Amino acid sequence: MSDRVARERARPRLRRALSGAAGLAVAGALLTGGPAAAAEVPTAGLLASYDFSETSGTVLHDGSGAGRDATVVGGEDWHAGYMQFDGANHVKLPDGILQGEDAATIVIETSPENLAGAQFLWNIGGSGNAATGQFFIQPVAPRLSISKTNWTGEQTATATRKLALDQWQSVAATISRNGTGTTSTLRLYVDGELWAEKTDSTVNLADLTAHTLNYIGRSAYSADALYRGKVSSFRLYDSALTATQLADIAAVDAPAAAAETVAGIDLDAANEQDLAQVETDLVLPRAGGVSWESDPAGVIAADGTVTQQAADTAVTLTATADVRGQTASRTFDVTVLHAPSAAEQAQRDLAAIAVPDAGDLRSSITLPETGSRYGSALTWTTDHPEIVDVEGSGGIAPGVVTRPAADTQVTLTATAQNGGVVATREIELLVRKAYVMPETTDYLFAHFTGTEDSHTDEQIYLATSRDGATFTDTRADADPVLSLAPDEGDGGVRDPFLVRSPEGDRFFLIATDLSIYHRGGWGNSQATTTGSTKIVVWESTDLVNWSEPRLPDLAGSIPGAGMMWAPEAYWDEATQQYYVYWATRSTEQNTFGDPVNMYIATTRDFVTFSEPRLWIDRQISIIDTTMFKVGDWYYRASGDGQITIEKSKAIDVLSVSQTAKTSGTEQEWVQVGTLQSILGGTTEACSTGRNYTGNCLEGAEFFRYNEDDRGAAEALYGLMTDQYAAGKGYLPFRTTDPGSTSAADWSKATDVDFGVLKKRHGAILPITQREYERVMYHFAGVGEDPDAGPVLAVTASTRCAAGKVVLMASVRNDGDTAATAVVSTPYGTKTLAAVAPGGTVSAAFTTRTASIAAGTVEVTGTAGGGERTESADYAALHCG
Repeated sequence: MSDRVARERARPRLRRALSGAAGLAVAGALLTGGPAAAAEVPTAGLLASYDFSETSGTVLHDGSGAGRDATVVGGEDWHAGYMQFDGANHVKLPDGILQGEDAATIVIETSPENLAGAQFLWNIGGSGNAATGQFFIQPVAPRLSISKTNWTGEQTATATRKLALDQWQSVAATISRNGTGTTSTLRLYVDGELWAEKTDSTVNLADLTAHTLNYIGRSAYSADALYRGKVSSFRLYDSALTATQLADIAAVDAPAAAAETVAGIDLDAANEQDLAQVETDLVLPRAGGVSWESDPAGVIAADGTVTQQAADTAVTLTATADVRGQTASRTFDVTVLHAPSAAEQAQRDLAAIAVPDAGDLRSSITLPETGSRYGSALTWTTDHPEIVDVEGSGGIAPGVVTRPAADTQVTLTATAQNGGVVATREIELLVRKAYVMPETTDYLFAHFTGTEDSHTDEQIYLATSRDGATFTDTRADADPVLSLAPDEGDGGVRDPFLVRSPEGDRFFLIATDLSIYHRGGWGNSQATTTGSTKIVVWESTDLVNWSEPRLPDLAGSIPGAGMMWAPEAYWDEATQQYYVYWATRSTEQNTFGDPVNMYIATTRDFVTFSEPRLWIDRQISIIDTTMFKVGDWYYRASGDGQITIEKSKAIDVLSVSQTAKTSGTEQEWVQVGTLQSILGGTTEACSTGRNYTGNCLEGAEFFRYNEDDRGAAEALYGLMTDQYAAGKGYLPFRTTDPGSTSAADWSKATDVDFGVLKKRHGAILPITQREYERVMYHFAGVGEDPDAGPVLAVTASTRCAAGKVVLMASVRNDGDTAATAVVSTPYGTKTLAAVAPGGTVSAAFTTRTASIAAGTVEVTGTAGGGERTESADYAALHCG
């Protein structure tokens, strides 16, 4: 039966027969394989049985007749006879389900999808945190354990073999008291075969006194990750079943699991393209032991590769699940469209072109030269070449945008050439008017909290500061501003970096896609070898309203890439593009020592990136590079065993050496010094805060202090470092010259108050007063909405004229609509009507006196029904 027919029929509620499962069919699945009629599921001593055949709701019904229903917590995810455990949900079993028993058997049919980190397959008993005793399987080892308290008292049977990912396995545990009565025997079986045994456990099932934390898919420890995988049955008995009985259960469950697997395949959801109009390769799900065949052959390969034919071709795909020799199959009807002609290829290359933010364009764009689908040659023209440069010159790629004085509609014309065929497409852009960037006076700090004890620790929090010394958290702990759901990327986000566009009115927040919490802690995380190679990107035009996160695979093309950590970006005026740089582990592109090195790529929109290139390779790992420009020099600080500071006049020159070079040309990266050497750090414990080596510090972040916070210094820069080894958050430093090795130009900042939340590897961005007010109003609930009325910048000054003091007040309209401003002074009031957006209007007040004291000018502006009052101080003046 085809998938279309199957979807029109209601899926039956499956209940496994206790006497066998031969001949079972689910939603069009055809079972094959040897008969299973001889195998029977034992019924004696059955305490609870769950077959996961529910189709909705949070109640998991007990099929044993004992009425011990369980509850799904964290979101049900039913699939035609099994439930998907996605790392955010679990099952709560009834309290006391094994209380008072001396022996037990627990059998679970499961297909694991993640076997890394700290996690439990199931838990019976109490809390590991509270040391109240637990009986469980840890599937990663795998091992069966029981303890009266917690991990310190575990009695364990550990297997020497591993469970298989994405394959159904019948995993069984038995415990029974020995003849002496003082010890018990633990046995771990997989598919009816004994994998591990402990015959002298000094902890018995009856020793468990707490029986309130009975779970499937959740650990007894709050910091452990939830289980990820499929579960199709779970049974509990009050005795230790034999290997033969467990093999019978495995034989009965195999055909059911196979049928449920193919019945649960959603080929539509796995693919973005319409299955009736297939043009590109398909995603063919394989979890649960699924393989694929197609008819006719040669059109869709077993791995989903599509080869288009001369005519549209109807293809029948057959998915077959194999569970312990029992198979079930299901068919899907798809249509592969004919191979396109040269003209169609050109049109489809044109159709695939996307200009990010085309309806709200504020920065330069990427104009591709080659079609992304069929390789057509692309050229560009425009009706506004003064706004969008489609030619490029001097090493600068086409697509540079010069914003006009008013919002302007621009038409781009893309021409595609393919096999002698020419096709065109017009793309409409709305280019926003030029933005006048106000002076920055305040700061925004994006960070994560980093204790890794919960899902919310590795998410994005924002803090603000008026002076760069005292920071205010905008949200409480466990209430992040931006976050990833457990099923988005790795489920957590770390190392955020804030980027302001060169025009000033668009922001990007980029970060690491990583959750150590969901991976079960650093010791189990395999974060550098199996980590995400994607970068997390949010964007905003106001620092309050952020886009949905996107996760481009930035490092995935690096051979053997194991992760993508701590991305930062720098806008380069010379080439009109952002340089993005980050750490990736790759043994295949490694020259010296540790394979964790820095890579670099370019982008204009954080959607399309160039191919990544190796940037820094050291003898030991190098991570967390931060960079900015002072004068003609670029400065970068990295964690490479030290916090090493280098300088160069070229950004992307390759640095491959055992340690940072101490000499070289201006076009090479040359070491300035290290924090340890410049400030005379000690070798004391990291907790003292006086050891500045990479053993204690990482996550270096450069930033600039605003002019009003520099004091007497002509320039002032900050360098924040994360005290990861001591778990103490940021340690701040200041310098008036990042190129200096003199301690006189550097200092540890002892006056910084980072607020209540611990600040882990993040970034500090100078922001305007209005941006500060907006963030505080929307995220912290403090102050007024700066967008509710006109946005006016007020200045006041005094001067002498004919021996009398004249008071001058100037009002600049930083808003988007014309405003009326009423200027009030001790010497009179004036109304300035229709102050245009971006315009400045001044008013003069004659005091008729030769001397005035210092005072304040107040301006009340109205626009669009809103009102706002701003003020400015003026100095005392004596004329004469």
